Amino acid sequence: MPRVRLAAALVVLLAAGGCTTTADEPAQVPATASSDSVRSASPAGSRSAARLLALPRTPGMWPGPNGLSGVNGDPTLDTANVEAFCAARGRPCAVAQTYTDRSTYQTMTSGTGWTFEFFDDFPGALVVSQGLVPTGGEAELPRCAAGQYDVQWRDFGNLMVRHGRGDSIVRLGWEMQERTMPWRATDTQAYIGCYRRAADAIRAANPDVVLDWSINAHSSPDGLCGGVSTNCYPGDDYVDIVGIDNYDHFPWSPTKQKFDQTAAKAEGLSWLYAFARAHGKPFSVGEWGVVPTGDAKKENPEYIRWMHEWFAAHAEHLAYEAYFSDCGEGGVQSSLFRDAAECTRNPASAAVYRSLWKD
Repeated sequence: MPRVRLAAALVVLLAAGGCTTTADEPAQVPATASSDSVRSASPAGSRSAARLLALPRTPGMWPGPNGLSGVNGDPTLDTANVEAFCAARGRPCAVAQTYTDRSTYQTMTSGTGWTFEFFDDFPGALVVSQGLVPTGGEAELPRCAAGQYDVQWRDFGNLMVRHGRGDSIVRLGWEMQERTMPWRATDTQAYIGCYRRAADAIRAANPDVVLDWSINAHSSPDGLCGGVSTNCYPGDDYVDIVGIDNYDHFPWSPTKQKFDQTAAKAEGLSWLYAFARAHGKPFSVGEWGVVPTGDAKKENPEYIRWMHEWFAAHAEHLAYEAYFSDCGEGGVQSSLFRDAAECTRNPASAAVYRSLWKD
């Protein structure tokens, strides 16, 4: 069910120039909503995802004047930690990437007010990563597909509107072909059915929502989405942006030639970008970063440079990109600017990132 204002915004973006282990959210999130306060005003200007997406990108430049670039909050999913990263890089963030709780359906939907409260004072747009079932809820996908949780999904749409964040990007059921995700698509049709029911119900309560369908880069196991991520594509009517989470691991890229080869292969950055363009959708990179804990066993500052080159080359149809900062135990340790004891230092990568992203 397309929305006129969003459709117009995406048309502008699309027409600007013509035609394995994965990372997860930082551990420090609150167990319950922090307050009952909500915004009554509708999002506008820099808080509106649709308005920001409608701005033309400069070909060959990233972020340029209108490119949407940001990060998640690390160690806490809030404005202060996003802005600390952005100050360190020397450029404000236009988007902040965050997550909902995944304990129960209630805490994922009507009970995840903290997701928005912690960014109440963030001046840019929100990108909210929202699962389809709670942790341990793999068996719930068929029931979700049958409409059993439509009420909860409408509650989530209403929650976004009440917090003045209806016009935000939601990465719904992201990385469905990653083995650890509760909504992993062992049953492709159940995943698609659940995604569609959730999308319809959220939109019924919040027609301004921007839905981002995102995969995990590099591989899809045979038992998930039939071994090809795009088998799980819910259809053009249910997707506004096609995206990928693209880290420098499994495989890492020791050379630019290897980077380009990996990007071009099935499940790669350029491969999925071509899929997005074939479906008339803008593209996103909702999570990306260096991985010194991966198969490289070290930071790779050139990966930062190659990703920036890729963003600039595809700027006209790049909806947004968000670096993923992580210092969590067992995580990717991708942090660029934090100096806490638990953080692996990536100084060369930080220097390259700052030089390319600063104003």
